[in-house]
Amino acid sequence: MIRIQTSQIGETGYAVAGEESGDLLDLARDPVARAAGPIRYELTVEAAGTELVVRGRAAADLRLRCSRCAQFFSTTARVSSFLHAYEWAEHPEFLDVSDDVREDLLLEIPGFPLCCADCKGLCAQCGRNLNEGTCGCAPPEEEASPWSALDGWTATPGSRPPAGGPGRKRK
Repeated sequence: MIRIQTSQIGETGYAVAGEESGDLLDLARDPVARAAGPIRYELTVEAAGTELVVRGRAAADLRLRCSRCAQFFSTTARVSSFLHAYEWAEHPEFLDVSDDVREDLLLEIPGFPLCCADCKGLCAQCGRNLNEGTCGCAPPEEEASPWSALDGWTATPGSRPPAGGPGRKRK
């Protein structure tokens, strides 16, 4: 839990830094993302009238599953501009910013994580990871398009499209 003791906030604010368990991210059952270390944070709290303004940064090491090859890879989610305001009256002794730090870090996880920009993914036929080498599968055959009957046709005045072309009913 990332708790800030509000009695420590002076005229110039109060700085707090530390680490919190990666369990705070609640990714234990997530099929794509896993916490791979602690959450690190550096926050400053300042009084602004009736509000407490918290700003700073946070980072968490993660293991993400690549959307193309399905392998896990390491990365870091970073929030470089954490900024939230809280009503001081609602937090007279302690201010818990855990939920907001968690949400901001989760928003930094990409929706389509890639281990690298040129990831080749998996073979659609045998499932081999194509980043580790090619497989022996034959390239998939292309299905004939219903428009392929028109491929060689050249329109001339009075000519008709070949039988079986689009828009023509077969007898």
